[in-house]
Amino acid sequence: MRVFALISLLTVTVSAHAAGLDYYKEGAICDRKAGFCADRMGVSLALTKMYLGGKAEQKLMDQINKVGSEYFNPTIFTMSGGLTCDTKLKTCWTNRYDKKVDVKATQTLFGK
Repeated sequence: MRVFALISLLTVTVSAHAAGLDYYKEGAICDRKAGFCADRMGVSLALTKMYLGGKAEQKLMDQINKVGSEYFNPTIFTMSGGLTCDTKLKTCWTNRYDKKVDVKATQTLFGK
């Protein structure tokens, strides 16, 4: 029974890392591939720097400046694996088309 539980845990861990997402207990999700982190308020430069480093923070800032800060909406974001979150609705979905709630991400960011 313990072997099965360990294999299940490893499968879940590998799946999250395969998608490039890292979940943190502090209420943040980071996407190493996309190069940003977000919390219940949305995309966060501070969390990006804390978890992914100064280079990732600068790259994110460059991307924000490229589109223009007045057009950048940090409250709705999509990560590289398709995970899409809306901080106003306090929900994350497995992708932006199917609207299937991603329970783990929603709970991580919004506690529900």
